[in-house]
Amino acid sequence: MKKLNVLTITMLLLFQVNTLFAQNHSDDSNYYKDWEGMWYEVVDEKTNEFPSFVVTKSLYDSSFEEVWMQGKGGHYGKAWRAFDGRTKKWDFAWISTDGLFQLWDGKKIDGIWYIYKYFILDNGEKVLSRQAFIVNDKTHMTRTSEHSRDEGKTWTLRFIEKFVKK
Repeated sequence: MKKLNVLTITMLLLFQVNTLFAQNHSDDSNYYKDWEGMWYEVVDEKTNEFPSFVVTKSLYDSSFEEVWMQGKGGHYGKAWRAFDGRTKKWDFAWISTDGLFQLWDGKKIDGIWYIYKYFILDNGEKVLSRQAFIVNDKTHMTRTSEHSRDEGKTWTLRFIEKFVKK
């Protein structure tokens, strides 16, 4: 019994040390410090009645779980967004009811964290996609989506969405 208690305490301490290491509170790890909450899309200056996605804290301070509701009768998705204390990047994983599983690579450009992923279109063309979730203040966020057909030399805007947190 005594060995079990010592083992349990040791494991908890190792977990705490690893968590503290992962939470390296740099400016970048705090990029999404106001991310938790219920986010509602704003269309034509009107806030939708139901949230588009809900964010909760995950395993450590700079990690989040997101549940996305894509409209009435639409698909649902779940995402994990986290700052990796070792690579010093925000990365993103996505899974949805329409059978998607995607890993997006984080990259900071001009002070904004983007997520990047290559897609192969039905015609075989390789397209680079990137999105940014820009927290404007504690309750307002802008999401942009762009794609590039020249390996990221130029970008074409796909959409901009505005959100408010309640």
